[in-house]
Amino acid sequence: MIPQTSGPQSPEAALVTAILMQAYRDLFVTAKSDGQATFTTQTEQDQAIAFLTDRTGPHACHRAFLCSLIGWDGNVLGERTRRMMEGADFPLPTDRTPAAQKRHAEAVADIRTRWLHLKNAPSRRAPPASSVGAARAA
Repeated sequence: MIPQTSGPQSPEAALVTAILMQAYRDLFVTAKSDGQATFTTQTEQDQAIAFLTDRTGPHACHRAFLCSLIGWDGNVLGERTRRMMEGADFPLPTDRTPAAQKRHAEAVADIRTRWLHLKNAPSRRAPPASSVGAARAA
């Protein structure tokens, strides 16, 4: 999915790679509701999904910037992630046991369901309807 470079990475490149890979790993964890103490909340997982799939906006800009620091194309990473969300194969885990394969398949189904929910949700940026004008008209 992501090009491999030859030779050792600088500490800075290793940090950027770790940030990108953590966002990818956050797709596969079982997210808990925001009120529960857990390593990854649903909000954090939703942010990882947005970071890896948004075409425009702050998440897409941050992804493009981070990717540019290590010679990757953030738009290509976003497109590949969106294709996987739409049904292309996610890379299989290195653990090839039946239990690991089952957990992976379940996680892929869960993140695709969540991504579709987020993709089809009304925009969070739209202002809420105001009842102030309606109160005056009454």
